[in-house]
Amino acid sequence: MPHLRTLVERHQDDPFALIGINYNDSKDAFRKGVKEFEVSWISAFQGDLPAISALYKVTGYPTYLVLDVDGKIAYRGHGAEATDEVIAKLLADAKK
Repeated sequence: MPHLRTLVERHQDDPFALIGINYNDSKDAFRKGVKEFEVSWISAFQGDLPAISALYKVTGYPTYLVLDVDGKIAYRGHGAEATDEVIAKLLADAKK
């Protein structure tokens, strides 16, 4: 979570949004986690219905997806830090 918080802070003035999707927790556990981890970005509760996970073909957790301005997947992986370079490039392209 610290890296995600850093991403949000680093890109607060950029055309950037972080959206978290919670899977397989109860609503209470989800709400508790949002407070406990001081989640400051959009965080959606999916419960045990994998609609969003199925849409993006998520097979393991956590999975990080970076979407470009057209909604195409520019990165798919399991390491949050690996997204930094992809995000930087996409933002540079978007600012041109």
